[in-house]
Amino acid sequence: MNRTTPAARHVLVAVGALLLVSWGLFAAVVLPGDYQAGTTTFGVGLAVTAFVLGMRHAFDADHIAAIDNTSRKLVADGRDPSSVGLWFALGHSTVVLVAVGLVTAGVGALTAQIGVDQSPLAIFTGVWGPTVSSLFLLVMATVNLTILVRLIRSARRGGTTSDQPTGGGVVSLLVARTSAALDAPWKMFVVGLLFGLGFDTASTIALLLIAGGAGIVMPWYAAMVLPLLFTAGMVMCDGVNSIVTSRIYRWSADQPERRVRYNAALISISVAVALVVGTVGLCGVLVDSFGVSLPPVEAVAATDLDSFGLMIVGALLVAWLVSWVVARSGGPAATAQGIDAT
Repeated sequence: MNRTTPAARHVLVAVGALLLVSWGLFAAVVLPGDYQAGTTTFGVGLAVTAFVLGMRHAFDADHIAAIDNTSRKLVADGRDPSSVGLWFALGHSTVVLVAVGLVTAGVGALTAQIGVDQSPLAIFTGVWGPTVSSLFLLVMATVNLTILVRLIRSARRGGTTSDQPTGGGVVSLLVARTSAALDAPWKMFVVGLLFGLGFDTASTIALLLIAGGAGIVMPWYAAMVLPLLFTAGMVMCDGVNSIVTSRIYRWSADQPERRVRYNAALISISVAVALVVGTVGLCGVLVDSFGVSLPPVEAVAATDLDSFGLMIVGALLVAWLVSWVVARSGGPAATAQGIDAT
């Protein structure tokens, strides 16, 4: 397996710097002030809560599926997707930082709508968030499914030089447009930003409520440490996730003889995950926001995806372990290129 790439090292440096800055500001700015957040002291417990909320948010199924499918597509394009998760998390966190900043600044129009089910904000985010994320995942599933089909056809014909889609038709046009629009990891910042505009999730709302209470009795710069810790937790998990995913996919694409067995299996996982999460999300919008009462749609919408993100990560870790064992076993596929699993 290839060694850590420059892009992966840059991600690790960025994650480390964000952790140092966020926790450093907490230690230097918040702790000495002994500030009160509501009825409790803004201490280590509240800081850890914000950080863990960010970590938990990174394991949402739509985050994992978006990073996984985009990474697979970029590997097929011959690019290094190690920073996909970093850019996605930064884009998503930008919305959280701005929203919490408005709350701590006392913008009543926003604060009054947080947590209110029928508020304009709740209605907008309830439609926007799952619709954008679901459509993105379904498009990426189509892209990767097309790559998978053409990869299998190429292998059956004895071709091994490319798994890129060619030809005409609606699907090929969709793939070409997506490839042209999403051809670099940094563009995931925009995707993360769009995902973040539907910030009506339990962890984000909890952070906004915490920051709203904190901002009343402490300086704004101290209250803003909470969303910064939230961002650090999300960036850390999403960043590491994309590095691991990148290593798995780049290793699987190193040699053609691996593709039908291992690479095709990985693409199939990506496609299945994106289809499941995207379909559940869209059905949820139809049921919750538009009142659709068809039993099949309601059944799909009721699917619990709370632990699905962790399951996806587990599957990817198993895939990485398999690749590590195969590389260390010294088989033909591993020795032909002098592959190093470390």
